[in-house]
Amino acid sequence: MVTNQTERLDNVSLLLEDADYEIDHTELLKKISISSEPGQMTTIIGPNGAGKSTALKLMSGDLLPTQGSMSVNHQSIRSYTPKELARLRAILPQQTYPAFGLKVWELVKLGRAPFDETEAESVRYVEEALCSVDAMHLANRDLLTLSGGEKQRIFLAKALAQVFIEESKKNKQKYLLLDEPTASLDLKQSHVVMEILRKTADSGIGVLLVIHDLAAVRRYADTVFILKNGRLIDFGDPKKVLTLKMIAESFEIDTETARGSFNLNWES
Repeated sequence: MVTNQTERLDNVSLLLEDADYEIDHTELLKKISISSEPGQMTTIIGPNGAGKSTALKLMSGDLLPTQGSMSVNHQSIRSYTPKELARLRAILPQQTYPAFGLKVWELVKLGRAPFDETEAESVRYVEEALCSVDAMHLANRDLLTLSGGEKQRIFLAKALAQVFIEESKKNKQKYLLLDEPTASLDLKQSHVVMEILRKTADSGIGVLLVIHDLAAVRRYADTVFILKNGRLIDFGDPKKVLTLKMIAESFEIDTETARGSFNLNWES
């Protein structure tokens, strides 16, 4: 049962509220409310087809809700120009595309495209972004020569360069939205990326991600929203919400399968 969000939603800065989304007369989301705050890591989980990526696209502004509202920093997302929105949030999609002919630093610099700044300022942001993902040593490499884990960190650096906290402090609150950022990574690389995202949230940026790794959600996230069949079925502190019973119900498996699948010693 979803608890009342009224008080929780009063002061949030990234807010999808009572949103429906329909395409070709097919209802993908119904009465969804998801919120995210600067300095917090918020996660969206659920089985395949639950509407997670659709919800993230609504919150990024890539899609607009059929009903309901989406606001960024207490202002309707519809009121922003694309450039204004790009200055407030960065998106790392699940599928990234090869950037033929680009060096690593050139790709990361694309994250500064929405801003009016000097070349020296852009270079400083690029260097700080690469350092934040421990990839400064890769700056002059051709992007296509990198491993999968290295590429993921570089695309993350590009997104981080777009929402750097120094600019956030003197401007407006900013957000990083990610769709399955660890999906193609091994255990070590997944841990590296989640550590980077946790530090990013701790620096004051709002981090919102769709993810399947429930162990990572429990370890790193401040809040989890659980979707199923286009509905929000629960939300809250991951350590309290993600019980074996809730996981079994959400993913339609028995509790023993839930325990074995995630290899975690949780109380049910």
